[in-house]
Amino acid sequence: MKDKERLRAEFDAEFLKELEEAGAERADAGRFDHLPEEERAAAQQEWRQLAPFTRAVIETISSIPPGKVMSYGQVAAEAGSPRGARQVVRILHTLSRKYQLPWHRVVNIRGEIALDEQGGGGQQQERLEAEGVEFGLGGKIDLSRYQR
Repeated sequence: MKDKERLRAEFDAEFLKELEEAGAERADAGRFDHLPEEERAAAQQEWRQLAPFTRAVIETISSIPPGKVMSYGQVAAEAGSPRGARQVVRILHTLSRKYQLPWHRVVNIRGEIALDEQGGGGQQQERLEAEGVEFGLGGKIDLSRYQR
């Protein structure tokens, strides 16, 4: 059993290293070009200090085009951790504003808005409808049509 655990730890470490290298390369590919020179270096340094999975989630959410949605689990899987849907929720909650994420394009696995009215659910639906996403009965989005 110890050999299995050691192999798993080695695999995880290698995966995280590759993910970190890929994230660092993508971060420098224009992400901070809009900032003044004196702010750019600090923003790049801060970006590199984020966990690799966090950076991958931000990149994944940023890549969802208007009129399309992804589920929390789908974002987590694409970011490298298929069981990380709860972490995606945390990242959305804490970093959406800072990284100007299209948070409204992330829905639950059933194609529903997970937020209630007070939490921004109404605003999320309005934003999605403005992008052409239609809601069916019970407020569900047809994922076969709108899922990225």
